[in-house]
Amino acid sequence: MWEKPRPEEEILAELEKALAKDYHFSGGRVISSMCTQPLEIAKRAHAMFIESNLGNAGLYPGSLSLETQVISAIGELLGGKGIAGGIVSGGTEANITALWMARNITGKKKVVFPKSAHFSFHKACDILAMEPVMVGLGDDYTIDIDEAARKADRDTAAVVGIAGTTELGAVDDIRSLSEATPDGVFLHVDAAFGGFVLPFLRKLGHAVPDFDFSIPGVSSLAVDPHKMGMSTVPSGALLVRDREWFRRIHKEAPYLDTLGQLSALSGTRCSAAVAATYAAMGSLGTEGYVRMVGECMEVTRHALSRARKLGIEPVIEPVMNILCLKVDDPCGIQKKLDAKGWKVSVAQNPASLRLVIMPHVTRESVDSLFAELECIMEGK
Repeated sequence: MWEKPRPEEEILAELEKALAKDYHFSGGRVISSMCTQPLEIAKRAHAMFIESNLGNAGLYPGSLSLETQVISAIGELLGGKGIAGGIVSGGTEANITALWMARNITGKKKVVFPKSAHFSFHKACDILAMEPVMVGLGDDYTIDIDEAARKADRDTAAVVGIAGTTELGAVDDIRSLSEATPDGVFLHVDAAFGGFVLPFLRKLGHAVPDFDFSIPGVSSLAVDPHKMGMSTVPSGALLVRDREWFRRIHKEAPYLDTLGQLSALSGTRCSAAVAATYAAMGSLGTEGYVRMVGECMEVTRHALSRARKLGIEPVIEPVMNILCLKVDDPCGIQKKLDAKGWKVSVAQNPASLRLVIMPHVTRESVDSLFAELECIMEGK
């Protein structure tokens, strides 16, 4: 800690220096992240509400009203009416809170989820003293429904399906998973990435299976506005079918100005994320999201075409704007691309080069990337 106050200009100069070391989406060379540059209006909205704390919602009725509208809009986007929920820090918090709720309601401790699930489910089981029950994948890298049905028993609190896996962007058969889930067991869907992609792909004419509250068995759902929702980081959302379920994780806080705050993992919840999400969704509307998702898919198809010209095939045909490529030594290629200033990632199941085609990734940046990749493959 500094002993005396420092000049503002000195502090800002150091911050600028630190910022310059970071990678930025604007260059189009970050092709590993599920986040992107937020909309300008989302940034402005975020700054407007930077001091507001929805953890003490009694002081911020305006912020609370915005959150109610945002949750209603996301719920309707995802096939539900009268859906409850709140804005949280991201998919990890949403997933942990959903399993916390499922444990307290059912009194059970087993969680059945696919091997493709996000690491947050392992984290949740560790925190909540729940038992992870892993389920294998089929040839299309989605959850094995028959195995899930066998493993979901009377001791199960929740079954989890994924609508857009982190590595491949694969979408589990949520309707069949719902039919395989025993009565009284929570069915939670992690659509952190897919939630702001799949509904708009459907409007573009893609064959998108049901994955959301349109399936009666779906209990809760996680979605991240700070991914394809174009909001600021951190902006996640947890949505549940029954508002009363939040009472099962509610803790009293009599010193607050209201006892009606969202029962979530975080105590402090910055209203900035709510305002930014409200601004992003309002600014784009359905038409804007459809256009944006369509553009991302066009660039994804272009990347796949460039890969095939090099004799590289995808692990699966891209369902969303995630493309994983079968290459020899993906980790070695990643390191060589990194040395040239490109940020791509490596999927583990199966080992492959992973590209996430977010709105900041253009055809031009894809062409530049594959030119570099071709040189690497030729040993240049």
